[in-house]
Amino acid sequence: MEDRRELRRMPRGERCPECGSQKWYLQDGLRFCARGHQIEGFIQFDVGDEEDAGKMGAVARREKEKREVEKRQLTGQEGRSLFLEAVQLLLRKQVSFLIRSKGHREELETVVRDLWDLRIRGYTSNSTETNLANTELEMFSSQSTRTEEGTNVSWHSRSRAQNWDPERGTDWPMPRITETIVLCYLGCLLLRIPTRLADLYAWVSNSSMPYLRAFQELPREIQERMPSSYANVMKLCSRSGLNGEDLYRTVIDTVLSYRLNYDMTFPELNYVPMAVQYAKHLCLPVEAIAVARRLASALDLMFYFPVSKAKLYFLDNPEVQLISLLVVATKMCFPLDPSQPSLLDPAGCCLPQFNWASWKTGFSSDGPKSGKETQEHVEFEHITPNQVTKLSDEKFDAYVAHLSESIGHGSESTRQIHPILVTGALMNELRL
Repeated sequence: MEDRRELRRMPRGERCPECGSQKWYLQDGLRFCARGHQIEGFIQFDVGDEEDAGKMGAVARREKEKREVEKRQLTGQEGRSLFLEAVQLLLRKQVSFLIRSKGHREELETVVRDLWDLRIRGYTSNSTETNLANTELEMFSSQSTRTEEGTNVSWHSRSRAQNWDPERGTDWPMPRITETIVLCYLGCLLLRIPTRLADLYAWVSNSSMPYLRAFQELPREIQERMPSSYANVMKLCSRSGLNGEDLYRTVIDTVLSYRLNYDMTFPELNYVPMAVQYAKHLCLPVEAIAVARRLASALDLMFYFPVSKAKLYFLDNPEVQLISLLVVATKMCFPLDPSQPSLLDPAGCCLPQFNWASWKTGFSSDGPKSGKETQEHVEFEHITPNQVTKLSDEKFDAYVAHLSESIGHGSESTRQIHPILVTGALMNELRL
């Protein structure tokens, strides 16, 4: 009877088929449930741990190794370093596009790499001194730091120039995604490659130049491990596109920042080839370019960023000044009033006649387009979802092309600044 009192619990999932009891005892080598029903085919096990239920003999337990659960999303300094690596990867793709697709010189990669090195040098010093990161970010080139003793440049939050000093610590300003386009532009400026800011804007808007899908084109490992705050910043590129006003301001801010941190100035524009590009875009006579060169020489004009000025305005953009000079030269050669004589000496040069009425008829603010394309553009601006479903295959393809061209032009501020970059605002001056 004493054995009957030594009730043991059956393993999980086992019970008496007669009464459903989950307890059993051993008597005379036979096994019975707590209510006396004999249990056949039941395997005896050592009571101890439920994991060992149903096992025969001694159980050798092996101590489980503690696995370190690695966080998928990085935080702190590691997350910031990963974001910098992602921005650097985007910059490399953009430079590769300019060299391989647009035929820019290969030296552009070296120049942009050095500009990027100067931009993030303060961050590398900060992470090395504070030892907040265990892994080092592989940068474009060597990351040797250079601090000037006795030089203490004050930094104000309202200033457009950013202080990249590593002593700012966690307040060190991270690069913006728009700065990748700006670095490509400044690299072309240093090499005197005639590349307009409007060209970069157009290539980004039509998705030729990597920018809009900055986050989607990253390796999956980087996407999964990037902190949510930085991932949202990169995803914003595809949602809002490239803002023309923000691009212009970033150019000015970056130029001022290089001046503040490294006393670095950028050369003037290679304005003659750029004037040819603008004249071609505006469908202006070639004589206007020659007169513009003479005016620039006579007035001692220098097309560079005036970083020494206390306040900078849109008209301080050297490209805007170049377009303005071209407009003035065109009006001097070919007055808008046919009855008004040319301001140039008639005896010194012989200029052809220019019909401004024909120019105005065949030219629009968006560039020369056929009447059919202009009509479709107006129709697509006011199309409804129900009308989209009823479009023919040809019309639907045209509608998709219209949407792809409209990426990055959605905000009101973009529509205001983009004509300035593409000289549309000054076209209105020509039409007066």
